[in-house]
Amino acid sequence: MSLDPSWRPQEDAATILNERTWLAGIILSAVAYGIVFTLFMMSFVQLIRTTNKRNLASKLPLIIYISLIFILGTLIIGSGSKMTQLSFIDYRNIPGGPATFEEVEFSIPVDEVANVAYVLANWFADGMVVYRCMVIYRGCRFSPYLVMGIPAIAYLGSVTTGILWLTQISATSPWVAGSINFTAPYFWLSLALNMTMTIAICARLLVFRRRMVKVLGGRHGSHYTSIAAMLVESAAIYSVFSLCFLVPFALNHPIQNTFIQMLGEVQIIAPLLITYRVAYGKAWTDKTTKQLLSGNTKEAESVSMKFIKPLSTVDASNHSNTLNESKPEGFVLEGSDISQMQSGRWHDKSSV
Repeated sequence: MSLDPSWRPQEDAATILNERTWLAGIILSAVAYGIVFTLFMMSFVQLIRTTNKRNLASKLPLIIYISLIFILGTLIIGSGSKMTQLSFIDYRNIPGGPATFEEVEFSIPVDEVANVAYVLANWFADGMVVYRCMVIYRGCRFSPYLVMGIPAIAYLGSVTTGILWLTQISATSPWVAGSINFTAPYFWLSLALNMTMTIAICARLLVFRRRMVKVLGGRHGSHYTSIAAMLVESAAIYSVFSLCFLVPFALNHPIQNTFIQMLGEVQIIAPLLITYRVAYGKAWTDKTTKQLLSGNTKEAESVSMKFIKPLSTVDASNHSNTLNESKPEGFVLEGSDISQMQSGRWHDKSSV
């Protein structure tokens, strides 16, 4: 059965392209939300599994943080899906078609929920990047006030313009010409903040990578200073997608409709990737600098060893020399008594 050309809507090519980009945006946003859901569940389960009374104070804020941004991401995709239903099905006969509905009805309640959730998620995401930059630069020879001064001011500026942008779009659309449009300043300031943090974090990690390769070799701490680690720690993914929206927005190209919808979920993926590394002990912490420069990577790279079955007293006696020769550096047997060797457990010196 062939497709009848008469079935096509009586719209010009520009309008059809506009509608396609809006529809593609919500579809790709749903894909991004799937990534958000997966990262949230993996991070949440790992944090809950490793939380105890001793580390509750450090793990609980992370659990609350990822729960909040996951809820915001759910609100964004839920409201965006409802908005797509309204524009492409319920009110598709609006003059100009679904794309016009998406643009002129940007401030209706269902879309306002997504807008507010987006801005709140953006604040949480930017805050995470600024915090990670502070952690990575802690202990450097420069004053922390000098290093973090400009990012802190930029973050406050992003919060301020975010509030102004929400106030604007509560009454009108960001695509409707007016006296003042805070869309570009808000998104450009957020992008500038993230790009600055990306460069600063990558520069710091590159410096440590060069020092470690020179002193310890390339194997030590590679999961802190690899290219992938730098991209995750610096939340570079958000900077890339933000730029993909702002350039078409400035050129008034329809592809901006796709990226502005994806930004809501992409900005949540970035901090969840960081939290995932924190939950599994692969992220940079306050102690990482000291550990890497001293060559003590055993704390960051945990070793789990156990025998398939306990050794007998005779086996332990016969193989005690072999065990002492082959045990990992920095580890000793749990006692000099032969009976203690029957358990076949290694004991970390650092835990004594």
